[in-house]
Amino acid sequence: MRQARTFLLAVGVFYLLNLVGTLPFRALGLFDMMYPGVEMDVGLPMFKLLQDAWFVVGLQLGAIGVVALWGARDPQRYLALVPLVIATEVVTALWDFYSMAWGRMALGFWLALLVVHAAWIVWGLRVWRAARLER
Repeated sequence: MRQARTFLLAVGVFYLLNLVGTLPFRALGLFDMMYPGVEMDVGLPMFKLLQDAWFVVGLQLGAIGVVALWGARDPQRYLALVPLVIATEVVTALWDFYSMAWGRMALGFWLALLVVHAAWIVWGLRVWRAARLER
């Protein structure tokens, strides 16, 4: 269960950092990096909607992060968080692919995200497999 504990701690910290990155005062810099060729009309209500939606995604990741940190105290009991993280990363990777293909996301940014998603998925699958063999 040591692998599961380490995974849950890492996920918890990473997802909380994601929450910080989606805070409204931080989002504009992130949007400029993600979508370098897109004009961000900061004063328009549509931008505020985008910013708020992005923050809700951050809140969801932050919630998973808090539960993962809590679950690291007893990883066997909270092992179900591992497939939750895997599913979250798969769905988010699909969204990032959509954003790159149709939303003009910067290719370098997208490739970095793809590596991060793949790393979490592979690590999660290894932890899940090891925990199942341990039972």
